[in-house]
Amino acid sequence: MAPAPLPPLVDATACADGSFEMRKIGVQSYAGMDYDVIVAVPCEYVLSYARKGVTYDVDEMPTFYVVHSNFAMPYIPDVMDTVVFTPGDKNLGWANGIDVVATVQKYGSLPYLYHVRPGYDYGFYTNYNDGVGGSYGAFRPTWIFTEDMTTDDVTMAVFDPSLTATWPRHVGGWNPEDINQKIGFGLFVNEKGDVYVPKNIPLGRQTWTTPPQCVVINMTSQPIPVTRTQFPGDESYYMAETFMPGYASISSPGDLYWGHAGTKMIDVAKWDQTAPGNFDKPIGGGCSATGYSVGHTNGFTWPELRDTMRDMTLAGTYPQITKEQLYKVSVYEQKDASSPLVLHGTIGYEWHADVNEWYPTGVGPDLIPLDTTRNTFRISGYLGDPDQRAFIVIENL
Repeated sequence: MAPAPLPPLVDATACADGSFEMRKIGVQSYAGMDYDVIVAVPCEYVLSYARKGVTYDVDEMPTFYVVHSNFAMPYIPDVMDTVVFTPGDKNLGWANGIDVVATVQKYGSLPYLYHVRPGYDYGFYTNYNDGVGGSYGAFRPTWIFTEDMTTDDVTMAVFDPSLTATWPRHVGGWNPEDINQKIGFGLFVNEKGDVYVPKNIPLGRQTWTTPPQCVVINMTSQPIPVTRTQFPGDESYYMAETFMPGYASISSPGDLYWGHAGTKMIDVAKWDQTAPGNFDKPIGGGCSATGYSVGHTNGFTWPELRDTMRDMTLAGTYPQITKEQLYKVSVYEQKDASSPLVLHGTIGYEWHADVNEWYPTGVGPDLIPLDTTRNTFRISGYLGDPDQRAFIVIENL
């Protein structure tokens, strides 16, 4: 079957419902062919598209803007281009499911978390340890706001590593009872619904190298949405990249989960309230600047979840997963651009009609077992030499 024609590269000015904004960030050669490396974002998540034709009054201060957007996440051109819009009924574009207006009315002015486009990270990590461990102790934003308790004036400061110990650890806008409302990070929203946006400070930091050492190449005929459960945010799924057919892609930081082929991001980047979230996420992982890791995910591999999926499918409360929705993933590596490709392994799924279930499969010399009793694997590696290249290749089953 001939491959599907490649969708054109478009920017946000050409966005339309159901299409993608695709930005080319490089080129990578694989098996004698050059692939454009792109970042694809569904248009409903593109902040400039979501706010197209919408203007707000803006007060420009020396170190920040005050946008009179009535609680909604605004868009300021050239300032918020790394920020994305998170669709939802009550969150007004912010990276959470909270009713923003009701929450501010209840607790007063608050920092609200935003999400960033694929290939960018929110804030950065430090070596500071506040005793709670993991990313909670190390995660810090690039700026901080402080509200004067007597005048309600807001000031914003650029990150100073020497002041790290005075900064709040990550609690964000999720549990307002736990937040000192007068100091925090995110974009500040006051009780009038004005949004404070810092000036001359990146709202997202680039996380890829050029050219990228590791890419994901989608050789199927359908887009594959990827979600992440990365902070900021609660333990939920957020939009990451979409692997577009015929293109190479990078990965976002965070815990990455790949959706069914051909599924819309908005239907995958959420907790499923009627079935475990990983039922529609068969593969997890991706690339980083220095390595790669992909593997089977829990919804298809834990026996109890797999049995639940089977029972719900037979009962008609969960749709039968088709062969066209699944795929196999192979990982190749090169010592440098002129060296031969070395296959580390291939993971995927196969249908077992006798039990009405998809079972995980894996072949290759470098599979790392996740659980030998369930035949689940991951494939991981480190790219210590800048000349090394890795390719995660997606193909139809």
